[in-house]
Parts: sequence; structure tokens; C-alpha cells
Amino acid sequence: MATARFRHEEIIGLGVAALLHVGLFGVLILQPDEGGTPYVPERVTVSLAEDVGLEQVAPEIVTESRAAIAPTLSDQPVPPEMQPDDPTPRTDAPSENSTREQTPKQQTRNQTRSNTPKPKNTPKPKQTESGGSRLGDNFLGGAGNSADTADTRPPASQIGRQAKASLLNSIARQLRPYWDAPDGTDAEKLSTMVNWRLNEDGSLAGAPECEATQGVTASNRTQASTHCRYAIRAIRRAAPFNLPDRYYNAWKSVRKFKFSGAL
Repeated sequence: MATARFRHEEIIGLGVAALLHVGLFGVLILQPDEGGTPYVPERVTVSLAEDVGLEQVAPEIVTESRAAIAPTLSDQPVPPEMQPDDPTPRTDAPSENSTREQTPKQQTRNQTRSNTPKPKNTPKPKQTESGGSRLGDNFLGGAGNSADTADTRPPASQIGRQAKASLLNSIARQLRPYWDAPDGTDAEKLSTMVNWRLNEDGSLAGAPECEATQGVTASNRTQASTHCRYAIRAIRRAAPFNLPDRYYNAWKSVRKFKFSGAL
């Protein structure tokens, strides 16, 4: 069997090639990594809301009254501040030469001048009080002193049916303890419409008036006038009424309020 024999030059070439491969492998291992650490994205935490409002309600806007105005106004301008006068006049000290050279006549003149009384300071006249300013404390902000005045009350035409119905229920609830329907045959068929006016404090502004009494029959005709009189009596006893001031334009005039049965 024949064996492969290498020449001396081939053996040297193989050795050099092996050394070069070993050196290249070492260089690759020892070379620093220029790319750096790989980029790792940051984690983002996402929270999901579970409770969500079913309705969106607009905040209630509370209007304010117009800006306040001072009650008085003076026609006289405010006088400037007066600086006080210096009561002690400045006098130059006499020199020694002047005192020595004064004659007896000059000395007597100086004595007479010193003996003359000094004029008294007349008191200053009192300054008249100036009127108040027309600008209130909240004038720049456009706001007045109260949010419950005639300026903030909505007109009766802008008050909804639900608010008016609530006012009528409140009036009926305050009248019920004082209402006593008359007894008699067919008295339960009677109903009286009454009109009356109220002041801002809920008190009566004038006398209530019966407009009409309905349900009158031959049996209860004598009770019709009594029915009206009892209705007016209940209104007088229930006054003053406790009603919201904001809706005064709606309840200041009560028209055709029906008195019947148990109210």
C-alpha cells in the first residue's frame, strides 16, 4: 500500500497556513464588539378605565346681578392733600460783631419787636366729605353683591312646565291644612277658581278674588258662596307662602287656582 509523502516545501506551507488560521481566529475573538448592546424598547403600561359615565351633565350656571353702585355722588372734586406749614420760622443767629455794634436805639427797637404778640394761626376750615364713588367693589369683575336678585330671575315665559307644576304642588301643600270644604248635599261637586297676588316675601299683595264657582246644582246652590269664602279664608291663613325666590316671576300672580274636594 502506497503512502503519500509530502515534500519539505509543502510541509512548511501547511504549517504557515495553520499558523495564519490560528492567528485570524484569535484576532476575531479578541476584537471588541463595536455594535454595543442591542436596543430594548421600553415597556409602556396601558390602563383601561372600567367605569364610564352614562350621561354627561352640564354644570348649572349661576348668574349674578349687575355691578354694585355707590348710593351717593358728590359734585365737588376731592381736594388735594395740604402739607402742614412749619410753625417755627428760621432765624439766623446774630454774629458777635453785630451785637457789639448795635446802638442803644437799635436795642430798644429789637426789644419792642420781641414784645409784640405773634399772630395766631387761624384754624383751617373743615373739608366737606366727598361723595361715594359710583364704582362698586365688584365692578371690574362685572358681578354684583347677590346672585338672588331681580336681575337674575328668569321671566315667567322661560320657566318650564315641570317647574310651574312643582310650584303649584307646593302652594297646594301649604293650603291643604287650612282648607275645609263645606258640607251638604252635592257639596263635593263644587269647585272654585281663585286669583291672588303675592309679594316677594310670600305675603298677600291685596285681597284674593273668586273668579267662578263650577258644579252648582239646585241642591248645592246655597253652598256656592260658602265655598268661595272658605277658599279665601284658607289663602289668608296659609300666607306668607314659602316659595323659591328665583321663580318669583312665576308665582307672584296665582291665576285660576282650583279649590275642590280635599285639594
